[in-house]
Amino acid sequence: MATPLHPVITRLKPLGQRLAPQPMRQAWRGLAQALLRGPLAQRPAAVRAALKPLRAHQARLELWSGGRQLSALPLANERYRIGRDPSCELPLEEPGLSRVHAIFEKQRPSDREFSLEDFNSANGLFHRDRRIRFIRLRDGDAVRLGSPLKGEAPELRYSHPRSPLEQAVHLLGLGALAGSALLVSGMLLAASIGGGSRIRSISGPVKIFSADGRQVDAKEGSSTALPSLQAYPLHLRQALMASEEARFGWNSGIDLFGTLRSALLGTGGGSGLTQQVARMVYPEVGRDLSLTRKLRELWVALQLEVGFSKNQILKLYLDRAYLGLGAEGFEQASQLYFRKSASDLDVAQAAFLVGLLPSPNGYSPCNTSDPGAGLERRNLVLKLMHEQGWLSDQALIDAQRRPLNIDPSACRESSFSSYPYFSDYVLGELEGTRFGLDLSSPDAAGNYAVVSTINPKLQQLAQEQLKRFLEGPAAAAGLSQGALITVNVANGEILAYVGGGDYGRSSFDRVQALRQPGSTFKLFPFLAALAAGVSPGDVISCAPFDYVAGCRHGSGSTSVADGLAWSENVVALRLAERAGFDRVIKLARRLGISTPLDADANTMLGGRETYLYEMARAYAVVANGGRSVPMHGVSRIYDLGVCQSIKSLDRCPERGVTIPIGEQSRQLLSSEQALAMDQMLAGVVQRGTGRAASLVPDARGKTGTTNNGVDVLFIGYSPASQLLTAIWMGNDDNTPAQAASGALVADLWGRYMQLAARAVPANG
Repeated sequence: MATPLHPVITRLKPLGQRLAPQPMRQAWRGLAQALLRGPLAQRPAAVRAALKPLRAHQARLELWSGGRQLSALPLANERYRIGRDPSCELPLEEPGLSRVHAIFEKQRPSDREFSLEDFNSANGLFHRDRRIRFIRLRDGDAVRLGSPLKGEAPELRYSHPRSPLEQAVHLLGLGALAGSALLVSGMLLAASIGGGSRIRSISGPVKIFSADGRQVDAKEGSSTALPSLQAYPLHLRQALMASEEARFGWNSGIDLFGTLRSALLGTGGGSGLTQQVARMVYPEVGRDLSLTRKLRELWVALQLEVGFSKNQILKLYLDRAYLGLGAEGFEQASQLYFRKSASDLDVAQAAFLVGLLPSPNGYSPCNTSDPGAGLERRNLVLKLMHEQGWLSDQALIDAQRRPLNIDPSACRESSFSSYPYFSDYVLGELEGTRFGLDLSSPDAAGNYAVVSTINPKLQQLAQEQLKRFLEGPAAAAGLSQGALITVNVANGEILAYVGGGDYGRSSFDRVQALRQPGSTFKLFPFLAALAAGVSPGDVISCAPFDYVAGCRHGSGSTSVADGLAWSENVVALRLAERAGFDRVIKLARRLGISTPLDADANTMLGGRETYLYEMARAYAVVANGGRSVPMHGVSRIYDLGVCQSIKSLDRCPERGVTIPIGEQSRQLLSSEQALAMDQMLAGVVQRGTGRAASLVPDARGKTGTTNNGVDVLFIGYSPASQLLTAIWMGNDDNTPAQAASGALVADLWGRYMQLAARAVPANG
C-alpha cells in the first residue's frame, strides 16, 4: 500500500468551505463600495484590495489509493518531483514507482495551471486508461502513477477550482452565449418573416486594368473562378474551415463574441466566413474598425445566411478571398504561386494558400523580412486539419515535409499594383453620363473588366514623388496632404491620379475636393481680357483697386504679361473689370468649371472653391490650342458575362465590348487667344512666380496661393511631352501654412515632370 506524501502535506478543508456565502457577499459588496465611494485618487488602491479575496484561488494535489484520500498538498509556484527517491519534493514509497517518476510544475510562471510530465519512468503515467507523456492539468483531472492493469496504482488528483471572480465571468459568459443564441435566432426569424433576404443575387466584380493589362484596382472579388464548389478539392475546403471557422457548416453565419470583442477593442478580425463574404461582396460594409461597421457586417451576413446556402457562401469565399500580390480567389492564387489550377492543389499547397488569409502580404513568400512565415502558417493549418480529424498522423507528417516549391516569378512578375484613388474615380466615371452604369443595382453591379487609361510608370512615379515631397519640403512648410493629376492634352487620357498621401489612412479624394484655387483662377480674367481685345503687352495701372493693394513689382504700371507672371491681384481685377465680371464667369463655365461662382472680386482672385480636376481641364484647353480636352480614365469595358473569361478578351463577342462614343473636341477659345495665353504662362515660369518649375525647359503654368498658405497649387504643362499636371497641397482641416506657397509646389511639379518626360515619350 502506498504511504502518505511528504510530512509537509496537510489535510485541507472541504471544497465547499473555501469561501462561505456570507464572506463572498461581503467581498462583492466591498468591491462595489471601492468602485463607487471614497476619494477618486484612492479608488485604484481600494479596488485592488477589494479584488484580492475575489481573485483568490488555490491549486492542490491529492493522493488517493484504494478509494480513499491519503493526503493533500497546497501548491505554490514551485517544481515538484514525484518518485521513490527521498530527495523528491513528493516522495512515495511505492515499488511500482521509479526513483524520479514524474515532474509536476508550471511551464511558465504566468500559467494558471500545472503540468505533469513523465520522467522516463518504468511504469508511466495513465490518464483515462491511456499512457501519456505529458498533460496540462485541469480542475478534476486524475492521473495514475502506473498502469491500472497491473494492480492498484496510486492516483494523483488535481484540484484547482475557479475563484469567485472567475466563476462570475464564467457565468456571465454562459449567459451571453444563451443571449446571443436567442438574438441570432430572432434576427434570422425576423429576416425570414420579413420577406427573407434582400440580397437576391451577387454580381461579379469590376476589375480595372491599365492599357498594358496590369490590374490596378484595390477591390476584392475575382474574375477567375472555378465553375462549381466541387471543382475545388475537398482538402482545400477542409483547410479553409479548419483555419477560419470549424463551425461554419452548422452555425448561424456570425461569430457574435468575436465580433463584439474586435469592435470594442478596435482590433479587427473576429468575423466568421459569412461575415468575411459580406465584406467581399458588399464594399459598402466598409473596412474600418468601428462598431457600426461590425453591425452592418452582421446584418449583411444574416441576409446571406437566409438567402444563400452554405455551399454558395463557401464558393463565394473561395472565388473572392484576397491572397496577396493581386491574387483574388484561390484559382487566381493557385495559378500565380504554383502555375496550376486550384482543382489540382495537393494538401500542402492548399494549406499554404489558406495560411496566407490573415495577412496575405505579411505571410507571403515574397516578404523578404520574414521569408519563413508562409511555411510556418502552412504547417499551422495542417495541424488544425489534423486536430479536426481531416488528416491522419502520417498524412500530417508527409504534408509538413513537403517543400513549398513556389513559382519564383510570382515575386518578380506580379502585375498587381493598387491605385485606389484612381480606382474610385473610375467607378465614378462608369456611373456617370459617359457610361451610365448602375453599380449599386444587385443585378448589374459588376462582372466587368475595365481597361483604363492609367500609365503604370507615370502613376508609380507620381505616387513616389508626392509621398517623398510630403515627407520632406512640404512637411517642413506645414503641409500634410497633396493631390496630383496628369493628363495627355492631345486626347484627354488620365495618365496619373493621386488623391492623397495615403489611401490607407484617408480614402478622401482631393483631386475632386472643393478647395480654393488661389491665383490659378486668374487664368479666366486674363483670357476674358484677351477675348475683349487686350494684348499681353498692354500697360495696366498698378494703383490700388478697391480694397486690393497695388503691384508688388513695378511702380505705377506694368504689362499684362508681367501682371500674370508676378500674379498681381490688382492687374487681374482691372482686366476682369474691363472684360466684365459676368463674362469672366461665363468663360470659366465654358472651360468646365461647375462650382458656384459669384461675379465679384473675391472670385476673380480665386477665393471661391473649385475642383482641381476641373481646373486641370480648363488649363488643358489652352495647352490644346483652344480646343476642349475630354478628360477620361476609361477606354473600354468588357462584360465578362458575355466574354466568359478575362483571359480571352481579344476573342470577346462584339456585344460584350463597350467603347465609349466620347465627347467631340470643340473650339472653346480662338487659337490666337490660346497662343497668347500659352506665351504668358511660359513667362510665369521663365521670370515670375513659377521659376521653380523651370527644370522643364518648355514649361508653362501658374502658381496659386490662398491666404496664409491654406491651399497652394501649381497647374502647368509641357508642349514637348504633351503632359499637363495639376498639383494641390494643403491640410485637410484648413490649417494655415505660412511658409507654403505656389512656388513650393512648382518645385515638385518641375521635378516630377522632368522625370515624367523621360518615363513617357511624347505621343507614347
